Amino acid sequence: MATASARLAWAAEVAAPRPGDRVLEVGCGHGVMLSLLAGRLAGGSVLGLDRSATMTRAAADRNAAAVAAGTVGVRTTELLAADLPDGAFDLVVAVHVGAFWRPPAAEFAVVRRVLAPGGRVLLVDQPLQPGQARAKADRVAGLAAPHGLAVTAVHTGDTPPRPSIAVELRA
Repeated sequence: MATASARLAWAAEVAAPRPGDRVLEVGCGHGVMLSLLAGRLAGGSVLGLDRSATMTRAAADRNAAAVAAGTVGVRTTELLAADLPDGAFDLVVAVHVGAFWRPPAAEFAVVRRVLAPGGRVLLVDQPLQPGQARAKADRVAGLAAPHGLAVTAVHTGDTPPRPSIAVELRA
């Protein structure tokens, strides 16, 4: 099994799920971040969503033991079509999911609805050009604000080949 990229390892460290957290990863891809998040949990769970059945099969295979144990779940669906209960997640993570970074960003309405009181959102990206972190964070702030989410922190990491950013939001 391949090791995690510097960006994903850094993002999991920034996400820092707490014991018992219920975590949602939007756009889970091959399931590498699911593995990293699940490995940091004690008594919690991680649900990964991806619109690609090929990716969710790969994520389920990569995390087979955790899926069997009930710690990790994987579903093939887009966030906007997912049937998720209100207030079900303490942490929502999305790595390089463009829908959160550009209009109309309707996904923020779903994230706000499924976020538990006191929960947080972490959006991770690797900007193509240096110095884009503040502009990207400002863009996210503008897209998320109508849905009751505000940027509370902007983290930056030295993750080759380019620096990464993680925009943290809370209700």
